[in-house]
Amino acid sequence: MKKIIAFTGSNNPNSINEKLVQSIIRKYPNQNIEFIDLKRFDVPIYSQDIEQNGIPKPIKKLFQLFTEADAFIIASPEHNGLPSAFLKNTIDWLSRINQKFIDGKPVLLLSTSPGPTGGKTHLQILEKLVLQWGGLFVEQYSLGSFDQNFDKSGLVITNQQENIKLKKAMQALIIGQPLTKKQNVEVVQDYFNSFQNGNMEQVINSFHSDCYIVSVKEEERPKEQLHGIYRTKDGAKQFLNNITSLFNTKDFTLKHISSAGDNLVMANGTFSHEIKATGKLFNSTWVQLCIIEDEKIKEYRFYEDSAAFIAASTL
Repeated sequence: MKKIIAFTGSNNPNSINEKLVQSIIRKYPNQNIEFIDLKRFDVPIYSQDIEQNGIPKPIKKLFQLFTEADAFIIASPEHNGLPSAFLKNTIDWLSRINQKFIDGKPVLLLSTSPGPTGGKTHLQILEKLVLQWGGLFVEQYSLGSFDQNFDKSGLVITNQQENIKLKKAMQALIIGQPLTKKQNVEVVQDYFNSFQNGNMEQVINSFHSDCYIVSVKEEERPKEQLHGIYRTKDGAKQFLNNITSLFNTKDFTLKHISSAGDNLVMANGTFSHEIKATGKLFNSTWVQLCIIEDEKIKEYRFYEDSAAFIAASTL
């Protein structure tokens, strides 16, 4: 059976990253995951002077354990946007034995934090470093708002959506290769297809659970008002409800959609809505900007001809 070694880059005895790792070990008892506590491998801060006296014995022992592994789970806290100094020091020593100490084996990166991003920023740095260490990066997972989404006594993630994301990440590690993901443009294209087919459930499912929606103007709004800010999936539902309560859509045309770098997708087109209250047609060009995260629309901005909307809404 494949042997998976899991460790954290935290020297905090109450590490929440360690709690996250332990929860995974409990959740996957048949995956032969062994936790290694790096705090027990007491080594000095790396320096060339110390290295002249030889590699510390704890590092040699740790290196041997790594050679016996088939895959790795690495969880690291984020310190000022970077991996922890504790983790870096351990890696500095291991790399003195062999720069490619992971030796082509698959790696899953984890992080968590009390804040909403879950330490995700520094995982992008670690992803690049894994390649330098000779590893095969397969996936990353970050748990934001740890205290709200994790039961410390039971060592379980309590947020169902987070459990789904973690399951996908573990699948990648177990099969030993990255899972096929939707391209960002595909995510937005599927959103449009669902909208044009009238599949509102699928439209709502296109949005991230923590999505941020701006309809024309970025300001707070009364619940029934169409233009303004909407938050989370509940806000996405309200956004769609407001659209369907105000308009009979006669035509909605997507003319162009493209990636604009990083996670941004831009789209534009035209539409023709009948205003239910007045019976007048609201015709407009439109532009939509979407930021994609975890194959979902995390940020959504939609712009149209506001003057035409006001004119069509006036009796």
